[in-house]
Amino acid sequence: MAVICNTDIQHSPLVTLTGEVDIIGSGHIADVLTELLEVSQCSPKIDMTGVSYMDSTGLLTVLRWCQQFRRNERDLEVAFINPLVRRLFEIAGENDLINRSEERTAPPPMSRQPITDCFAVAGDCEIRSFSVAARLDCCKVVRDKISQTLASMPFDNSERDDVKLAVGEAVSNAIKHGCSERPWEIITVRSLATSQKIVVEISDDGPGFDPESIDQTERDWTMMEGRMGIKCIQRSMDEVSFDFSSGTTIRMVKYVKSYKL
Repeated sequence: MAVICNTDIQHSPLVTLTGEVDIIGSGHIADVLTELLEVSQCSPKIDMTGVSYMDSTGLLTVLRWCQQFRRNERDLEVAFINPLVRRLFEIAGENDLINRSEERTAPPPMSRQPITDCFAVAGDCEIRSFSVAARLDCCKVVRDKISQTLASMPFDNSERDDVKLAVGEAVSNAIKHGCSERPWEIITVRSLATSQKIVVEISDDGPGFDPESIDQTERDWTMMEGRMGIKCIQRSMDEVSFDFSSGTTIRMVKYVKSYKL
């Protein structure tokens, strides 16, 4: 991810985000916006046209800083977005922040990094099972591997973005909360893809949580760490369930539109 601040625009600094805005890159956004808040009296704009992926941590970072600027009687305007980013703001219920935004076409997705996994095909059914270390940089590895499966399925781009968002959130939560960022632990990913649907299961050895405790109406972004990820998953997928009988497993299902019940 890259964060570029054009400070030549004195009356409205432009902060440009490109690439994958996830848990790793969110700190860079905060650094730039902190400096703008402290040294400039202007109201900056954010250009997210070049964002190819954004998870709940990146979304929360932007939303929190929008609140922070408002508390200082200034605006942080989301000026340019693409359909992927618009979808995230809609999930968060922050349509007002993007109503004035100019939507632009997102750039092509970034290259994928292959990993070793178990793969089988039976008829129109494709099955994968692989494991990754509980490291934050492995979130992209999992997203890219699922993207390879999605590429051959009859989903449209928005549906593929929904699945990648949900998978990224589930892996990120498994690493941060299930494994408490202990890199020697293992995250297991299983997927089953047919012409009708994709099913993805992500497992870790963590103790789990109470899904009923997620408040879907919560709007205080300072209190949403972890919970925003679950909200994004539930809004992006058609079916979401949890199994805490042996560690934690989240099962997510996305149906091709013509096969939805």
